[in-house]
Amino acid sequence: MARDILDQVPVVEDTPRLNKKFIIGIDPGRNGGIVGLTNGHINVIDKMPQATSDLWGYFVNVLSIPMIGKENISVYIEDVHSMPSDGVRAAFTFGRHLGNLDMVMVRWDLDIVRVILSKWMDFYKIKRDKEESRYNYKKRLVEIAKGLAPTSHRDKINLHTADAFLIAKWGWEQEKQLRKSNNDN
Repeated sequence: MARDILDQVPVVEDTPRLNKKFIIGIDPGRNGGIVGLTNGHINVIDKMPQATSDLWGYFVNVLSIPMIGKENISVYIEDVHSMPSDGVRAAFTFGRHLGNLDMVMVRWDLDIVRVILSKWMDFYKIKRDKEESRYNYKKRLVEIAKGLAPTSHRDKINLHTADAFLIAKWGWEQEKQLRKSNNDN
């Protein structure tokens, strides 16, 4: 099955590459999301595809990886692990899904920047209150993300996509700083 899917990918070696920087922000859980930014502007914001074949198709068709060119893409993914409170099945399912994401990145030879939660959260000065429930904390992240997003995309930011959006925006800022430091040298 995987070979069949790979054979369906169009060959684009002769296609001119876009002169843009594409950032992909990923909240890797099955209830997470994927956000694509082009030069810092949202062009894709979606809930995480559930099936492996849907995940592959998403990267090929929606994110247009073959057309953009890997040299113009940076993938920022939250570096998460199973929690002691997770059941065995939940941890196994999460690990499988994370492996599927890794497979897609390896297939496209994309570099993954794994970022721990505290690193991107510190950038936005977000801290979870000790008394705050997980749900209220996630709702607060949604509101922060909506406040940073253009009006035209706020309706797509929800519990599934807020973290991915914040990770993508953080990644864009990292890329800008990297370019600035490279230009200064």
